[in-house]
Amino acid sequence: MFWPAALDGLDPWMLLMVLAAAGFYASSLVATGGVLFRLTSPEEQDWDRIGLRLLVVASAWLAVGLLWLQWPLQAGFLGGATLAAALDPVLLGIVFESAQGSRMILAASGLFLLHGILIGWGRWRYLGLGLSAVGVILVLLAFTQVGHTKDEPRWLLAMLLFVHLAAVAFWVGALIPLYRLAGKAIPAAVAARALARFGKIASVTVGLLVAAAVGLSWLLVGGVAPLFESVYGQTLLIKITLVLFLLAIAALNKWRLVPAFERGDPSASRRLRGSLLIEGLLVLLILFVTALMTTTTSPNG
Repeated sequence: MFWPAALDGLDPWMLLMVLAAAGFYASSLVATGGVLFRLTSPEEQDWDRIGLRLLVVASAWLAVGLLWLQWPLQAGFLGGATLAAALDPVLLGIVFESAQGSRMILAASGLFLLHGILIGWGRWRYLGLGLSAVGVILVLLAFTQVGHTKDEPRWLLAMLLFVHLAAVAFWVGALIPLYRLAGKAIPAAVAARALARFGKIASVTVGLLVAAAVGLSWLLVGGVAPLFESVYGQTLLIKITLVLFLLAIAALNKWRLVPAFERGDPSASRRLRGSLLIEGLLVLLILFVTALMTTTTSPNG
């Protein structure tokens, strides 16, 4: 059906580009989302015990590596998908002088600023969190420099994408910390408060995520019919289906598993961690489909 159409003609070089893009999406969203999770958690916690700082820094460096890998991959694509083209200074210069170059500079700058989360002592803590917050903004802005949101209305598409990605980052970046919180990393009472707080904030962010996604899809695709008539639209349908499954699992967590955890149900921790693991796997699949969609297709065919 349409799934093979999305993969049609996907040669090894293009597959590398898709995988690098998906990896960059995942690592950069985990890094920025980890900072957002910290910024929305005012009470003092042992962040090192749940590995939040390490998660942000490790994800940021992975994102930097994948970001620079995309540079020669794009140059190689322009030159016929060869290693010689990937290392060609002229082609590398063309890529860097394009919107891809602006994206790389913004993203790399933001990813380095995320290291401010390491400043965790005394009044300097607020400076570190401020630098990290600026880093989040720069990374999210980097996504608006390329892709289909460069079309008109440019300002509206970029704004919707920024809001959408901020909500996605908060969700994605919280999954690993929540998984750790639901285990034995910190006292159950502290974990329960953190889970409940995340659920309240997530109720708002999911609404923003869905609203921005609907607006983006409508502006890019142009209606319902193109969802079934173009490869881009059909691939988008796959992504929407996966997101609906993800939302269903998130609803299960919020209304059943987290309350059970708060009550001290002996099996709640295991079930909640299993559910969060499934969420994480679905997120990875969604990001792969997103990378496939943005790398190999376009709304106008």
